[in-house]
Amino acid sequence: MQKEKPSASAESNRKIEERRVILVGKLGAGKSHSGNGILGTKQFKSKQCWSSVTRKCDYGTAVRNGIRYRIFDTPGINSPKNISNEIDVETEIRRCLFCTSPGFHAIVLVLSAAERITNEDLQMLKTLDKMLGESSFRYMILVVTKLENDESLLNEMIAAAPEVAKLNVKCEERRVIFGDDKKEIPPECLQKFDKVLTELIEENTKYGKEYYRHKYYDQATGILKLDKDDYKKKHPEISDSEAFEIVRNEAAVGRSPRDSELRKITDCYCVIS
Repeated sequence: MQKEKPSASAESNRKIEERRVILVGKLGAGKSHSGNGILGTKQFKSKQCWSSVTRKCDYGTAVRNGIRYRIFDTPGINSPKNISNEIDVETEIRRCLFCTSPGFHAIVLVLSAAERITNEDLQMLKTLDKMLGESSFRYMILVVTKLENDESLLNEMIAAAPEVAKLNVKCEERRVIFGDDKKEIPPECLQKFDKVLTELIEENTKYGKEYYRHKYYDQATGILKLDKDDYKKKHPEISDSEAFEIVRNEAAVGRSPRDSELRKITDCYCVIS
């Protein structure tokens, strides 16, 4: 994972155009692999196995094609009981949503084409709907993994899966195939993703709704100001905005010294701002 550190170049980094993205989806869908592809560098643990590699929210950042991507990877929704007993997946994701400033440009829902749509998948979609709220669809992009870059085949698969077809309509058909290569995402797939993401941001910005932001963002901010003050005492040379950026990113992945207070913010209704 790429951690934020104070540096002389931090000021210039903020001038680089940014894309803030959160990855969500079922266990084994390929979220971490997708995040590494978007970043253009391997920062998230990713491998083919029967257990979840991502147990907590994770954060990575890199500059690709002149744009800084800030990617948040999340544990699989509806993870098996042995994992659910270790971590509270919904709390992990909600905390990531309301700690991150100024919000997310996109929510990327990762779906695997290698598996049939099951009742577990339908339950995952209901969980997401409840957790994110109806407004989330204007920020959502569907990423389909484990499928050759064949739009005709994807159209056939969507037509044969009514729930995915409904989701596709709600997302205004913003979907991107990420190929079937276990090592890397094909360049043409990433180019399409970048194009879809840019168009999404431009459209939402036009209506003054650039970021998806959790309802309890302000409540979390009150707690995180204390983290920022503590951080500034140790690093007086950096600005308030830099300190806030660092503590927010740390808090979003569960490393706030006041994490227990943040975890108590449990209501999951979300709004946009």
